[in-house]
Amino acid sequence: MNNNNQVPKFLSAFEPELKKLNVLVDSAKEILVTTHQRPDSDAIGSVLAMAKALMQKGKNITVHTPDKPPEFLSYLVGFENITQDVLPLTKYDLIIAMDHSNINRTGLAEEIKKSGKTLVAIDHHATSDRIGDLVFVLPDAAANCEILSEIIPQLGVKIDTHIATALLTGIVGDTGSFQHAGVSSHVMQISSFLMEQGANLRAIMRAMYGGRSLPALRITGRALERVQANPTTGAAVSIITQQDLEECGATLEDLAGVVNLLNSVPETTFSFLLTEYEKGKIKGSLRSEPEKQVDVSKIAAQFGGGGHKLASGFEVAGTLVRDETGWKII
Repeated sequence: MNNNNQVPKFLSAFEPELKKLNVLVDSAKEILVTTHQRPDSDAIGSVLAMAKALMQKGKNITVHTPDKPPEFLSYLVGFENITQDVLPLTKYDLIIAMDHSNINRTGLAEEIKKSGKTLVAIDHHATSDRIGDLVFVLPDAAANCEILSEIIPQLGVKIDTHIATALLTGIVGDTGSFQHAGVSSHVMQISSFLMEQGANLRAIMRAMYGGRSLPALRITGRALERVQANPTTGAAVSIITQQDLEECGATLEDLAGVVNLLNSVPETTFSFLLTEYEKGKIKGSLRSEPEKQVDVSKIAAQFGGGGHKLASGFEVAGTLVRDETGWKII
């Protein structure tokens, strides 16, 4: 948030790393910026904000996502330049991965290792693998874009309207419009600062919440119709199959926010949504609240996933089937 050389309190533990980051950026010409599979608003806000900042410094930037970004974020400047294809990594002088939790989620782990190129990791997940030559992990940050809002000025870059809008997009998305437990006074201060720099909050809210498509409403209805409260585990559970998505004409993107709705079921301690988004691929999403005292990252870890105490996820191979005893993964 500071536009001078003073390291903000939020990043005080990373002063040596910030100096190294400046050296790496200044000496690089070609930079690859990447994030995780099925990128959300925080991931896309992060890569586009960082890309715009580095372009201000005269760098050639490639913005990569393993999967296509959600179309509702197309209002962000630079969205059309996001690619799922990258040249051989030997072309790049520096690789920056953000909001990814695990380097495997970039889809480039093996290529990065083989290339021998310098890797910078910037993340806010408590379960981060912390792999990188230079690592910034702040688990207390509500969004990766909250971290970048402080890092970018330290690179000698002024946060302009486009960068501010990208950063605020990530913050709004990962805080559930400032409703989640991770919202702090720092988040609010950063958000206010970004609006002062011209962040278009109206465009952000319109894109995220201004209207849900018919497929999104249909698939949400199906998830709510199936929700059950498990008295043993305290979970509010629902299931979406690949057939459901096809019948509703919906995508995984259309389920955004559904697991938060499930979390509002009375007398439950966490919510659990299983989605068979492709043949043989199942995504699990978990949410809780501070007062419910359930660390859902521990549940996700049992399935090889991770995230935050109150918001986590995982992926497993399998198919959702239903018999007389209920839903199962086979």
